[in-house]
Amino acid sequence: MKCVLSCLSILLIACGLVWAQQEQQDLPSAAAEVERALRDGGIEAATARFRELILQRANFSLDAHEFVTLGRKLVLEGDPAYAVQILELAAEEFEDSWLLQQVLAQACFANGDEAGSTEHVQNMQDIRDRANLADFIAQNQGNLARTADEVIRRHVDATGGEEAWRGINTMIVTFCAHGGGREFRQVRMYKRPHFYRQGVEGSNQFTATDGERVWRVGPDGWTQIEGNAYIRMGSMDGGFIDYLRSDISYELIGLDMIDSSPVYHVKRAFSDGFEQDLFFSVESGLLTEILSEYVQGSPFMYSYMSYWHYRDVGGVKIPYVFIRNVGSLGPPHGGVVEEVQINVPLDDALFMPPEN
Repeated sequence: MKCVLSCLSILLIACGLVWAQQEQQDLPSAAAEVERALRDGGIEAATARFRELILQRANFSLDAHEFVTLGRKLVLEGDPAYAVQILELAAEEFEDSWLLQQVLAQACFANGDEAGSTEHVQNMQDIRDRANLADFIAQNQGNLARTADEVIRRHVDATGGEEAWRGINTMIVTFCAHGGGREFRQVRMYKRPHFYRQGVEGSNQFTATDGERVWRVGPDGWTQIEGNAYIRMGSMDGGFIDYLRSDISYELIGLDMIDSSPVYHVKRAFSDGFEQDLFFSVESGLLTEILSEYVQGSPFMYSYMSYWHYRDVGGVKIPYVFIRNVGSLGPPHGGVVEEVQINVPLDDALFMPPEN
């Protein structure tokens, strides 16, 4: 008897679902109602009718796809302005519909609004990214890093491992830089523990630091300057090994999406208060982007640095291509690494003035 009752209950529930679906299908289409109001009374009547339908939603079938169809129909009929207004109303109701945003972008473009079209394309991508990120998290719960330290360890391992990095005492990186309509070769020199120097290849003008002081070198010799930016740049391993000794702290903010790929978002803080937002590929563990103020206290010059094409050099991996955009300083500029030298002799005098 219990089995019979159980089966009967399941049958009744199934029938109830079918009846509910049938009832929804039998309701008048909200999109059709809006279209009818548009044909009879214009866009103001259609807008008013849409708002009425939202208040009476129990009596109408509200379906995002039906409004998508209506929007496309209006664009094809040569009425993109009407399509934009109606789709914008629908987008408020269906916030998670990337398809609505896609058609809105098309309608805006057809209406001559390129900025609006770009905005809705971005909205479409954001909606899809949120959904994809939620799916990714659900499918990979047991494999995700839980702390910033774990994210950093994965990056160090992905670039060769701590032992390999500790085996490198000096590094010279020569790259071709592009920016401001010109091209030039730049050289960066690293030497442990904190020596760093950079300048245009073949030039007697450069900037150097011993990890505590910074000098700008030119025709007048060595001039000590203020600022910690070059000191922060002096770590050949990117500040990911022995960072506690360097008074660098990391905080895991969470997971995000960049270019439709999941990334770990980590906040990095230096002892002088300077902060950066770092993004590491969840799949590869590699650092892909750094966001920060270009000059501390000047948010209008926000720096976006992206990294690609990591290659193995002397047992460690470094990015061979980067692009940087610095707010109001002009268009993006970038560089391509042409040569990397490992553990070549570098005298301390290359990084400090003669009297030191």
